[in-house]
Amino acid sequence: MAKKKNFIQRMSAQQKHSVLRMTLSILIGLSLATVLILTTSDKPFKSLNYFYTAPLQNLNYFGYWIQKAVPLIFTGTAVCVMFSANQFNLGLEGCFLMAGQVAALTNIYIFPNQPVLGIVFGCIFGMLVGAIISLIPALLDRIWNASIMVTSLMMNYICLWFSTYLFFSHFKYPKSTKNTYAWCESPIMTLKMKIGKQYLNIFISLFVALAVAFLAWLFLYRTKTGFKLRQVGQNKNFAKYVGISVPAIAIIAQVIGGAIGGLGGACEIMSLYTDYSWVELTGFGWDGVTMAVFAKNNPKNVPLAAFFIAYLRTGAMVMSFKTNIQLDLTSVVEGVIVLFLLAERFLSGTYRKMIVAEAEREKKENLLAEKEGN
Repeated sequence: MAKKKNFIQRMSAQQKHSVLRMTLSILIGLSLATVLILTTSDKPFKSLNYFYTAPLQNLNYFGYWIQKAVPLIFTGTAVCVMFSANQFNLGLEGCFLMAGQVAALTNIYIFPNQPVLGIVFGCIFGMLVGAIISLIPALLDRIWNASIMVTSLMMNYICLWFSTYLFFSHFKYPKSTKNTYAWCESPIMTLKMKIGKQYLNIFISLFVALAVAFLAWLFLYRTKTGFKLRQVGQNKNFAKYVGISVPAIAIIAQVIGGAIGGLGGACEIMSLYTDYSWVELTGFGWDGVTMAVFAKNNPKNVPLAAFFIAYLRTGAMVMSFKTNIQLDLTSVVEGVIVLFLLAERFLSGTYRKMIVAEAEREKKENLLAEKEGN
């Protein structure tokens, strides 16, 4: 009688290789960070302690960790949806920014002092704005064959300067240099829980982000449209041959991605601010690309990637504040990890050996099954 296989034994050679590549890439990146800290810090062991354990040292640092992870989940999920269809729309920066402004204005002028309605309609309007912004490059590609990469990048700066114009010319509080009117006394999507003598911030947007990542995974891997979308991303010519409307799927992927990015911008504003003051791109759109690389374009892996990167950034922030190490250390670590993940020849020899070993194991199992059957 055949033995029941454990979780690792049930994994394919491709899955095992992917886990191995990810693990080694992370270990290499963290090893480099450790070496840099040891060689550049005046207090190396104190710096290492902050870098690796700061988010777990108190509730303030823990809350900061969660705060940094939330927008990464939104933008990472959005990029996963678009990249799954092989659509390299890089306009999430603009979606995030404009959606944040629209959510703020919704709370200031449409639903002042009405947090429930402000949250609901702020999210809805943010999603609509994000969808429209991402739709424009998609239509330009469909109608005039304009490069999605170029047009989406330009949309980011159009959104930045248009939102800045609206802010300073129409919505800025006259007695302030760079703020709108306040719509509340404390962020409406953040709750505070007292634990001992400290307070823990509970972000409603975290639960929204996790739900969005789960729904995006369901969409991509449990629906017909999601299957078509992934098929277009894997082989556009084959998808066209079997009757899938490639242009329609490409537009759908970008609109959904933009809507998720817009929802992220709306939630970010309502979770952290009581007035609007964004006059620069946030950077979360670019972070979404990193999250998608870590997650292998699978939304269910995005929260893990987001929490990992946010953990490193929190540790680096605390270390930079407490010691003399520069905050940019995490950018080096992220860059090294992504570099190894994207290197096609990294562990390629090991992958071939794993495939051969898997084939030989299956052959032995089939022979054993035939003998037991006889």
